[in-house]
Amino acid sequence: MARALSAWEDEAEGRGEPESDFGGVDAFDDPLVTDDGAMLPDDVQAELEALAAAELDGGGQLEQALASAQRELAQQRALTRQAVERYRDALLAAEPELPPDLVHGDTIEEVDEAVEAARRTVARIRERLEAERGRGFPVGAPARSSASVATLTPVEKIARGLQERLLV
Repeated sequence: MARALSAWEDEAEGRGEPESDFGGVDAFDDPLVTDDGAMLPDDVQAELEALAAAELDGGGQLEQALASAQRELAQQRALTRQAVERYRDALLAAEPELPPDLVHGDTIEEVDEAVEAARRTVARIRERLEAERGRGFPVGAPARSSASVATLTPVEKIARGLQERLLV
């Protein structure tokens, strides 16, 4: 017993492994041995082996399920991108004054936010154009030219030509 205690102390201090009470076989390492060292019944052993085999085979099934889920996710993402593109195109068709460069996004929410920003931008530009249009002509604009020569009689045309030669 003293040897068993010192072995456990050695393990606690990291100096070694304890000796087993079962002749070198540790009951906790072997799932086919009960706590008291007896072997499990044959039907229980067979069931445990079948479960272990199923777990090994289940890894392949899990990988297949994961690959299938990833393919489905990629398909759903592609469908979502197409739906968002159609939504964006429909919005731009409904409001042709919005510049397509300003309307972008990967989700419907992002497209909606971009459309609102584009609407605000278009409204600001319209306000500026209206403000500039209301100002009229700039101060010091040149006077309009005189009447067209086409409406003058031949005598008026000659008189006008002579006046222009004398002024030059």
